[in-house]
Amino acid sequence: MDLLTQLDGDIDLLLKIMSSSVAFISRKAQHTPLPSSSIPLSVLGKTEAITPAEMDEAIAELVSDLIEKADSIRSIIHHLPTAQDLATDTQLQTQLDQIQSDMQRANHEYEQAVHMANELRQEVKALLQVVADTHSASRAWLVHELQP
Repeated sequence: MDLLTQLDGDIDLLLKIMSSSVAFISRKAQHTPLPSSSIPLSVLGKTEAITPAEMDEAIAELVSDLIEKADSIRSIIHHLPTAQDLATDTQLQTQLDQIQSDMQRANHEYEQAVHMANELRQEVKALLQVVADTHSASRAWLVHELQP
């Protein structure tokens, strides 16, 4: 897997972890009403609140997961090639010219092979015609010789 694909996957996973965590915290947090407030605590209605200790453990696990994934992303970014690692325009042009030359040579060899195959096919066709004619003439001679 190339680095960009891995980076894309890790960033996607990080965003999914964050999104799931926000949903989890919204669903599991103990909502405390504000004094003299008529605004509902949550649009979700009834929550499945957990104890503050369990929430602290869940948040600590979330932070650990996020730090681990962020370190993974940082490591991948660190290994991405820099501008200095990439070839210059003249080097790229030289490589492209070499590839073009190789492709032209391969195409020429292919055309020669096709031409040779066509010539061989014509030779086989001519030889097959000679064999068929000889066979036909031999059968005719044999029939003529065997008739009383």
